Amino acid sequence: MNKVSLIGSASLLGTLVIGLMMVNYPAATGRADHETPFASRTSGTLQKPVLSTFRVLKTVSQPLAYFPAMEQAIVAKNPDILPENAIFEEAEVKLTGVGPIRIGMTLEEATDALGLPVVPLGSNPSGECAYYQPDTLSQTLGFMVVDNRVIRVDIWPGSSLATVSGVAIGTTESELKALYPGQIEEAANPYTQGKFLTFVPNDPELGLYRLVFETDGQGKVVQFRTGQFPAVTWPDGCV
Repeated sequence: MNKVSLIGSASLLGTLVIGLMMVNYPAATGRADHETPFASRTSGTLQKPVLSTFRVLKTVSQPLAYFPAMEQAIVAKNPDILPENAIFEEAEVKLTGVGPIRIGMTLEEATDALGLPVVPLGSNPSGECAYYQPDTLSQTLGFMVVDNRVIRVDIWPGSSLATVSGVAIGTTESELKALYPGQIEEAANPYTQGKFLTFVPNDPELGLYRLVFETDGQGKVVQFRTGQFPAVTWPDGCV
C-alpha cells in the first residue's frame, strides 16, 4: 500500500458517501411531497434515511483521522517516499558535499539523490557555470554546476545546516577558529565588512576541497560554502 492508494481509497470512500446520500435523501424528499397532510407522522420517516446517511458518514470518515499516522508508517517502510523537509533533516555540510549531494556529481545524479526537482537560478554569459536551487522550503542553498558537475554548494542566510564540527550561520569567528585551530586562512570581505575565513584540511586526500565562511562586521558567519578549490573561493560565484 502506498500514498497514491491511500488517496484513491479516500476518493472511493467519498464517492460511496455521496452515493448513499443521493439514494436516501431524494427518496425521502419524494415521500414528503406526496404526504404533506401527514407531515407530523412522516417527519420521523424522513429523518431516518438522513440520519442513517450521517451515521455512515461518521463511520466512513473515522479512518481519515489516521491518515497522517498511516503516511508516516508508509514512509518508514518505503524510504523512497520522503517528505521534502526530511531530506536535509540530519544533513551535515562536509568538504565533499551536503547530505545526499556529493561534489563531482552530475546535475542529474544530484537531482536523483535529492528526490526533488531543482530550479535554475542563472548562469554566466557562456553558460558553462550555472546555479541551481533544490525545490524545497526547508533550507536555503544552491549548487554551482560547471560542465554539468556540482563543484560547490552554497549555504545561504536562513539555512539551519551546519558542518560536521557544528559551524552554522550565526557562529562567531572566535568559535570557528576554536573548532578549526591552525586551519583557517583569513582575507578581508568587502561585501560584508567582515572576513572570508577559509578552512584548509590537513588530509592530503581532501586537498582539493575547502570550506569558506563569510562573516559580517560583528564577526558572525552570515553564509558559507563547500566545494572544489579554487571555485569555492570565488566570492561572486559564476560571475
